[in-house]
Amino acid sequence: MITQAVAMTAYILYPSIQVGRPDVMPRDNFLCDLAAFIYAFDTPTGVCPSLHVAYSMGIASVWCKKKDASAVWKVFVVISVILISISVAFVKQHSVIDIAAAIPVGILAEYLIYGRTPAVRRRLFRRKMRRFALRMQALR
Repeated sequence: MITQAVAMTAYILYPSIQVGRPDVMPRDNFLCDLAAFIYAFDTPTGVCPSLHVAYSMGIASVWCKKKDASAVWKVFVVISVILISISVAFVKQHSVIDIAAAIPVGILAEYLIYGRTPAVRRRLFRRKMRRFALRMQALR
């Protein structure tokens, strides 16, 4: 939610577009048809920062913090994030700038979620639970 809010704010304040997609595919084969299919439903607007990268970083962060996840699984997740980041540039969904802009967004979300002290997290959790309890009572 943090990455989404930051990205939407950036999209509104600084609209961005991905230039460089071909109007006509250079060849007639399966991979060009697949790229044309992606281009058809994924518009080249609102691209900086890349939410593909920011979300992937968040998922990797959570998996890398899990104590019961094996090292092999953690390496797999990190490699997947790197491949996702590279692939969105190769299919021209994002540029390298969009990917680079997503990294600080992911780091910000990481800090806001995990960077607080345990006491602050407990206080925020209690506050959230009180609000939830009040909402549940109002529904009765």
